[in-house]
Amino acid sequence: MQDKTARPFLRGMPVWRILAILCAIALWIMSLWPADDLLRFGARYVNDKVGHFIGYMALAWLLSQGWPRLPAWLVWLIAFVCGAAIEVAQSFAATRSFDWWDMVANGAGALVGVLLAVPLWRYLTRRD
Repeated sequence: MQDKTARPFLRGMPVWRILAILCAIALWIMSLWPADDLLRFGARYVNDKVGHFIGYMALAWLLSQGWPRLPAWLVWLIAFVCGAAIEVAQSFAATRSFDWWDMVANGAGALVGVLLAVPLWRYLTRRD
């Protein structure tokens, strides 16, 4: 029988799910909001591809923490499909456009997020 006090970090798992959902919502909002308005509100310019990479790395990592029993490939696919859906939605926005390189950055970021999460999760859940 596993000692529940040994890893108090794991008891907060629903928090990771909430953070993952909030991250996805933030990505949708920031991706569909007119870029000029974001700059006017004080958002500093970050290289577009770096922003996509970091955003989807964070999303995949949070998804991995929130749903640890999902296989890594499925977590990656969920994050990537979220990014692809946003790119398609941007093609209908007046101030945004679809970009294949953004999708590459989304997928690469999601892959790194999953790859970082797997060893961390194994470390946190290992039995001593």
